[in-house]
This record gives sequence, structure tokens and C-alpha cells, in this order.
Amino acid sequence: MSLPEPALTSQRYTASTPVADSVLTSRRDVWWRRFAPTCASPLCPHRGKLWPSRLRKNSGVFFDSLWFCEPACFRAQLEYRVRNLLSTFLEQKTKSHRLPLGLLLVEQGVVTHSQLRDALRLQRESASGRIGDFLLGIGAITEHQLTSALAQQWGCPIFPLERQHPHPSWSTLVPLALLESALAVPAHSNPDTRTLHIAFAERPDHTLLYAVEQMLDCRTVACMAAKSAVSQLLDHLRAANPAEVSFDTVRDPGEISYTICNYAQELRASRVTIARVTAHIWVRFYRRDANRDLLFRIVPDHCSKLTHLPAAKAFSVPVDNRKDGVSDAALPL
Repeated sequence: MSLPEPALTSQRYTASTPVADSVLTSRRDVWWRRFAPTCASPLCPHRGKLWPSRLRKNSGVFFDSLWFCEPACFRAQLEYRVRNLLSTFLEQKTKSHRLPLGLLLVEQGVVTHSQLRDALRLQRESASGRIGDFLLGIGAITEHQLTSALAQQWGCPIFPLERQHPHPSWSTLVPLALLESALAVPAHSNPDTRTLHIAFAERPDHTLLYAVEQMLDCRTVACMAAKSAVSQLLDHLRAANPAEVSFDTVRDPGEISYTICNYAQELRASRVTIARVTAHIWVRFYRRDANRDLLFRIVPDHCSKLTHLPAAKAFSVPVDNRKDGVSDAALPL
């Protein structure tokens, strides 16, 4: 004989009561967070108050996936991020390659040993410059051959920038000062896969690639292009785009964070992101009409004093001070 229906109903109701209560509680919490969001700053004077938080919901700002009711509330979090970016800064050093560019061109049969010696002699006399530029100067190689060798040296594909011009809208994706410092331009963008190809003329800047991925929430692909084509596009961008706001004298993390908060409040930014690109701190303010960028130039000597860790021991790597050519001792007589 089966159990009476009332008893079965009573057992079902009793067993489902904790689950139903938890569901109702979670829905109520979600509704309450939407109606009265809580500022992430523990020092916010409006924290825990219903109507002040509600009134500031449309004027708040997101930073590091956290919501703050006003720019002044995320200043402490922002200063912490700025200090971390400054403490981990090191000037990008010349990377030692398994096969230098000069020997790579000799192995490919593009240049002879005597031509490489002449280019190395000119490089020593000038005390600056890249071996590829001197090989171009003496007519030993063409620009296409140099681009192909650089692509093979860095393991990057070649982008035909002289034939496929970038779309004008891509010029505003990255600040011009960062592109000029890396000698690079956005070459191609695929909205479906959220992929951005960045063409470099000399060497890939991995800090730029990583910062673009952080700022634009996309995947970046490094490629090599002819230096003349990259320089021509940079000149075009320099003439077409207005001057960007850049601070070269602001050094203190507190002053940097204070400046960013003031800009966020003045621009009524809904979100603020920050990243480091070689010798710059890149700040982007997201707005409804158009985004704005702000740059701070980093001074290496000043950054080493800001960190509590010994920067030279904690973050330094073995550096090869040789140029991207080869020494005379490496060449056969």
C-alpha cells in the first residue's frame, strides 16, 4: 500500500524548503545589487547607503572589474596598480638571437663575407644604427630581403603593407606615441575572431602586444613589414590624428593616480584601464561618444627608487650587449 498523499506532500514540501529559500535569497541579492550597487572602496563615504549609491550608479566607473561610485574612490586601487607597473619596469634590452642577422644573410647567400665586414666597419664608426641599415646603405641587400631576414629571425610572418593599406579606423586603436616608439602600425583587424595584426619594422615589442590585448580585449599577432611602408603610414597618422595628451614630467605614483582620477571625473568615464608599454604607462578612458587616451613616460632611474624590491636582482635578465650584427672574430678570414 502506498503512503497517503498528504504525508507525501508534506515530506516534499519540507525537503524543498531550504532549496527554495536559497533560490529566493540569491534572487533577492541579485536584485538588490542591481538596485543599490556597492562601491568597491572600503573607505567610500556612501558605502552601504541605498539612495546615494543608486544616484551614482550611472556616474560610477569600473576599474579592474570592480565598480566604484566615483573616481575618487578608486584612487587607492589605482595607485597600487601604478606602483606595480613602475616597480616591474625595465628598459627593453637587445635580445640575443640564436643566429645574428648578419650571419643569417650570409647563410642565405644574400651577402658576402666582405660586404658584411664593410657594414660592420661602418657600424663601428658611427657607434649606432642597425646592421641591416648599413647593408642597405652599401647596396648589399634590398629592403624586401631585409624584411624577409628579420621575419625569419623573429619567427614572424611578413605583411605586405605597401599593397594592403590599413583601414583608417584602425589608426585610433593604439596611441600614436606608442606606435612610434615601437616603429609599428596596426595592419589588419578581424572583428569576427577579435584579432589584430600589428606590423613592426625592426623588432616585435611584446609589451605593446600584451598591452593591446589588455586594453582592447583581443588577440594580437606580430608580423614584419618594410620599414619604408611603416614610416610612411606613421607620417600619415601623425598628420591626420590630433596630438595626444602625454605627461613627461609626472613621476610620483600618487601624482599619476591623482591625475588619472581627475581626468576620469572630467571626462565622465564609465571605465578606466591601464597598462605598461615599454617606457610608457597607457591609460584609456571609455566614454559613450569616444574613448580618450592618456600617456605617462617612465624614467628608469626614478622607477628603481619606488619599488621595495631590489629591481636589478628581481627583474633583470642576462643581457647581450652585442649589436644585431656579428663581430669580426666570427667571420672566416
